[in-house]
Amino acid sequence: MNLFDLFVRIGIEDEVSGKLPAIGDKLKGGLALAGKAAAVGVGAATTAMTALTKATIDSYAETEQLRGGVETLFQNSAKTVMAYADNAYKTAGMSANKYMDTVTSFSASLLQSLGGDTEAAAKYADQAITDMADNANKMGTDISMIQNAYQGFAKQNYTMLDNLKLGYGGTKEEMQRLLDDAEKISGIKYDLTSFADIVDAIHTVQEEMGVAGATAAEASETISGSVTAAKAAWANLVAGLADGNADLEGLTDNFISSVETAANNILPIVDRVIENLLTVLEEKGPDIVAGGAKLFGKIAAGAIQAIPVIISSIPSIIEAIVDGFKESDLDIVEIGKDIVRGIWQGISSLDGWIGQKVSGFFDGLFSGVKEHEQIHSPSKKWAYIGKNDALGFASGWDDEFRSVRDRINSGLNFGTASVDFASSGLGISSAGIVNGISSAMSGGGGGGTVILQLPDNTELARYYLPGFIDVAKANGTPIANPVMA
Repeated sequence: MNLFDLFVRIGIEDEVSGKLPAIGDKLKGGLALAGKAAAVGVGAATTAMTALTKATIDSYAETEQLRGGVETLFQNSAKTVMAYADNAYKTAGMSANKYMDTVTSFSASLLQSLGGDTEAAAKYADQAITDMADNANKMGTDISMIQNAYQGFAKQNYTMLDNLKLGYGGTKEEMQRLLDDAEKISGIKYDLTSFADIVDAIHTVQEEMGVAGATAAEASETISGSVTAAKAAWANLVAGLADGNADLEGLTDNFISSVETAANNILPIVDRVIENLLTVLEEKGPDIVAGGAKLFGKIAAGAIQAIPVIISSIPSIIEAIVDGFKESDLDIVEIGKDIVRGIWQGISSLDGWIGQKVSGFFDGLFSGVKEHEQIHSPSKKWAYIGKNDALGFASGWDDEFRSVRDRINSGLNFGTASVDFASSGLGISSAGIVNGISSAMSGGGGGGTVILQLPDNTELARYYLPGFIDVAKANGTPIANPVMA
């Protein structure tokens, strides 16, 4: 008995002790199932923890590198920049790492234009990044395009000024016009050669146009802005988990606050969607279902009605295809000729191969003759082959002719039957031919000669008509009338 069974037996009265094994099995089965579920949950949690740990390490490694850049550029004011970075999830909709990466991309020029004043440079940099985010959110421009424009401004390249969509083109003259407009607004004189002045002038113009502050407003009021802020706050928390000096409580509060803000923006929309959907279903649900059924019925009926039309159209479709071939530029006859020419060219290209095969055949034939008959002279070799060819031809002709003759005799042998050739169709026809010839000859007086020739004047036979008639009578098959005979 194991400890589990013992524990169950102690807790249950004796009168049910007979049922204890079954009860114990059921409890163990339930616990086993619960254990499997727990194992699955633990596995999923372990996977998630592994992924989070990796993301934390990667983010913190990036943080260390970016902090090094900020400390190098801003020196004693580095903490100010990092404080701006920690708050950028609300002001610029970006994580601290993204903020530091952006600020280091143009701060060298900013410091130079400010005479190395790191504290002033930190403030101008934060203002520039906030203006970038505000412009992107207000104008719908990809923030990377705006960041590229600012990096260009730092190098006195103004070709991407139009990326800001403030109404100025991408030229040096247009940037000067922006500075002049900003001066009219603020009363401050801006220098085109100073990157700090350009940043300040752009901020002035965007404030005047109502662009400034858009990111902060969206982070608290819109779904998109609040979700972006929540993502940035989460990225900060992930990076802070590996930082021994991080304010984890503050990072956690920022994340929770951003999630609550996003939820406050999202949940009313969800409630509104559900409420409106229920209203639509309640008021228009039957109509929607009926309309759908009616539409489906019409589609089905139309399809059924179209079947005979489709079938009846098949001949015209085939005719159209044929006409299309006829009217096309394709010359089917010429294509066929090309195919034949191609085949013949292929055969012609094999003439060398065929010659080799024929030559090899006769070489083998000659070699066999030489080895069999011990003939070495070429003339004797050809004479030998010619002689045997003639003998073979004669022998074959004789055998075949004899067979043909025997078959003819056999076919004409009617046994004891008597055939009156003179009264037969063939006899009458023959008599008519001969009588006609005989009459023509008798009209001219005297006998004549019948000559049978081929079209090329080759003479096959020559007969003297009177003698021919006499021979026919002697054989009992007269082919002329008695008078002429």
